[in-house]
Amino acid sequence: MDIHLNDSDISQMPEQLRTWFLDWLPKRLNAKPSQPNREPMRPHSSEPETQSIQLSLDLDPPNQTSEEKVDNSHVKLSELFDAGITKRGMSVRVKLKQEIAKKLGRDYINSLEISARGTIVFDGQEFDKPSPLATKVNGSSGNGWVYIEVKKNNEWVCLHELRKNWRKTND
Repeated sequence: MDIHLNDSDISQMPEQLRTWFLDWLPKRLNAKPSQPNREPMRPHSSEPETQSIQLSLDLDPPNQTSEEKVDNSHVKLSELFDAGITKRGMSVRVKLKQEIAKKLGRDYINSLEISARGTIVFDGQEFDKPSPLATKVNGSSGNGWVYIEVKKNNEWVCLHELRKNWRKTND
């Protein structure tokens, strides 16, 4: 797979990804010459000439254990519901990103709940995956497994913890 990035592309990455990428890139470029495919890119005639490097990326981590591979699989909210980890009517809240929280004067969007189907309905839209919900609430991408909490046994629990519980019994 070839991915072409310029400075503008890199500056538009989410901060955590940009930091990881800029830390990873020099290590990758200093790898054995046979590792990356380093060919200078020739810009199209209508584009300004910029220096680019073409890298072949293997996005699967080396020596990944089967447990780590399972951790990368997609889990739906309805799967937590079907397993009895979440229940209809459980309170749900979505953490707001800092700039939105300041603007609204609060840290969470409250008054959400688990539906009869095990999903979460927000603004008339049903979500069976948490990240699209976190993105909709915050207006930019966010990891819903981290940003969304469910009130279980009178305590707010991050969806990530509930997903770990689901995985223990569904390997």
